[in-house]
Amino acid sequence: MGPGCENCPVLKTSLFRSLSREQISRLGCVFRPARYRRSQILFFEGGAAQHIFALHSGLVKVVKSLENGKDRITGVLFPGELFGLETLNETTYPLTAVTLRDCEICAAPREEFVSFLQTNPDIAMGMIRFLIGELERVRVQITDMSFKDARMKVATFLVSLVTSNGPSGNGSVSLNLPLSRQEISEILELSPETVSRTLTAFRREQLLTARGRHLVIQNLPGLEAVARR
Repeated sequence: MGPGCENCPVLKTSLFRSLSREQISRLGCVFRPARYRRSQILFFEGGAAQHIFALHSGLVKVVKSLENGKDRITGVLFPGELFGLETLNETTYPLTAVTLRDCEICAAPREEFVSFLQTNPDIAMGMIRFLIGELERVRVQITDMSFKDARMKVATFLVSLVTSNGPSGNGSVSLNLPLSRQEISEILELSPETVSRTLTAFRREQLLTARGRHLVIQNLPGLEAVARR
């Protein structure tokens, strides 16, 4: 993780939150930091699963290849997230991971990460709890999304982007959407037309302004309220 790993958002997750300075130092020797440019492929679906990744900054999309030859975006990863955890149980990656923005990402070789867990059994138990929690989070997310209408889905997605981006000095949030309307519609299971109509409605309600992929969230509390309805 490098010299700045004590402030890494990954350490704020439930898995690593209780680490001592010594454990953080050891973990920092396992994870190696690197910078990636936008649109770089981190690993391919079906490729040898050799590393576990920690996203320090930026955004990453995960993509699944379909039988018809097309790709489907299954999700977006935000700072603080671990990914590639399939490495612990699989020999190949089930998905492709691609950077959506310039990113700072730390990677740990599988053998070294497993060795770290073996010498830190409390963290190994924490990993089990973390993975169980991730399964529950995905289950709740799927259930929630099935009951949310288009407005709630789009608002929830935008609020997630805001969380990763941070507010500007005047309280508004400036966003450059890392995905096209088509890609957003795939993630939210909506049509591109519905996504566009919803963004237009948000503009009329003065929740945001938009020009192409550039958005300015003018009323974040209002957008959060839409996401919760």
